[in-house]
Amino acid sequence: MQNLNLNRVALSDRVATAYKELFSSRPIIQGQVVDAQMPESQLTYFIRQALDRHYFVRLQFKSSNPDIAPAVAMGHLKEDTAGHLVLKQDHRLTTIVAPRLLRSIQRF
Repeated sequence: MQNLNLNRVALSDRVATAYKELFSSRPIIQGQVVDAQMPESQLTYFIRQALDRHYFVRLQFKSSNPDIAPAVAMGHLKEDTAGHLVLKQDHRLTTIVAPRLLRSIQRF
């Protein structure tokens, strides 16, 4: 029974990936849609909105290799006393974010 559930999950993942590939105009690497690089002014504006309005956001980071899917992180952005951007995830994980390494930011 458990094997049947695992096969169903794997099949649904393959169907979702095929759907993305067929109907997405954005490139897909390793089953992940790669967002377009946002201009710096747009990134700055969206970061400021996320900080001011306490949005839950999805960040996509630049990848050093074009054949590797970019890293994605989700959480709430905060700014510490030194002015660093901090992404808080699940009340346990905190990540310092460098805006120059971001590809895109989306309200989620």
